[in-house]
Amino acid sequence: MSDGRAYGLAVGESDPELYQTGAGTPAGELLRRYWHPVARSADATDTPREVRLLGEDLILYRDRSGTPGLLTPRCCHRGTTLLYGRVEEQGIRCCYHGWLFDADGTCIDQPCEPDRGRNRDRYRQPWYPVVEYHGLIFTYMGPPERQPVFPRYDIFEGLTDDEEVVVIDHFAFGGPTVAPCNWFQTHENSMDPYHVFILHNAISGPQFNPNLEIWPSIDWHAHDWGVTATQDRVLPDGTTLHRVTEVRMPTIRVIPTPTLSVLGPTNNLSWAQPIDDTHTRVFAMVRKQRGQPAQGLPVYAGDRSWFDLSDEEHQRYPGDYEAQVGQGAITLHSVERLSSTDRGVSMVRRQFKQQVQVVADGGDPVGVDFDEASAPVALTAGNYVLPSS
Repeated sequence: MSDGRAYGLAVGESDPELYQTGAGTPAGELLRRYWHPVARSADATDTPREVRLLGEDLILYRDRSGTPGLLTPRCCHRGTTLLYGRVEEQGIRCCYHGWLFDADGTCIDQPCEPDRGRNRDRYRQPWYPVVEYHGLIFTYMGPPERQPVFPRYDIFEGLTDDEEVVVIDHFAFGGPTVAPCNWFQTHENSMDPYHVFILHNAISGPQFNPNLEIWPSIDWHAHDWGVTATQDRVLPDGTTLHRVTEVRMPTIRVIPTPTLSVLGPTNNLSWAQPIDDTHTRVFAMVRKQRGQPAQGLPVYAGDRSWFDLSDEEHQRYPGDYEAQVGQGAITLHSVERLSSTDRGVSMVRRQFKQQVQVVADGGDPVGVDFDEASAPVALTAGNYVLPSS
């Protein structure tokens, strides 16, 4: 019988249905049925920009008429990269032989060919459709015949003149822009409320509102679009903090501000951006009053930001970045030992794998819609203070 030593420890394995992003993989095909943020609107300019999403390298630009485009880098003519292309009024022109492509890949000029391309309409640069929404550029990378309508969200509708929506893209409000780990292990953390008491309180000291130190009653609920966690804390004044967090298929997490600076329905949501199998970016969209801070950030060592810490202090005061990146580039699912408090994580994994199978069987996954009239999407997350009973 083993006495628990590491000698002879079995090598763990990762579950590909929970991390693969590439085209043709079961999980990658599921992800391609949804719209994903690819970059900030400000990143699309008349200087071509390399971007990477779902394991694919792409070129993002904005032509001089204001239209953004997202094309594959390799020119369909002779194969040089469009990174060195010249952006013009109607598209991007390849630096090698001057073929000009518009935002949907149509070749509209071939200056070296007779009549500037008598057959130019036979050529097409591979492209993806894009939509701009409150400062983010989204793209759909799946089969054209299964393209859903672009989803809008109720919390960003009906802005008043003194309100605005801003985008934050550093990891979990505390970390660098890109995390060197798989997107899913950052995503499932949203249904793990118990780590708040340990990581964000007992280990690192209170990183959010002190009321989150109060032990709550917790329950999880599965929905046809995702999973929610409800947490009820009896506050010192006898009222109850009813906190609801949610994840939505496939990459959306809605975490109402943990500083409790916003009460009522959430004012923000986030997308995990699966750059590839081992790199993740998080885009958060926040509705706020003009002139006010976008969101309360977690504090470390009492009153410092993540960016102020030394390497040793990151060890002493870890946050989400350290814990999730610390699982490795792709966590080893086969050697995990999930327990009763991991119920929410198990539910998120189970639903995701179920939808992987739905797509593999030829169906449409949950959370997509083909009717414009169904927008906007209503969210349930928030910090609600209930009166004492």
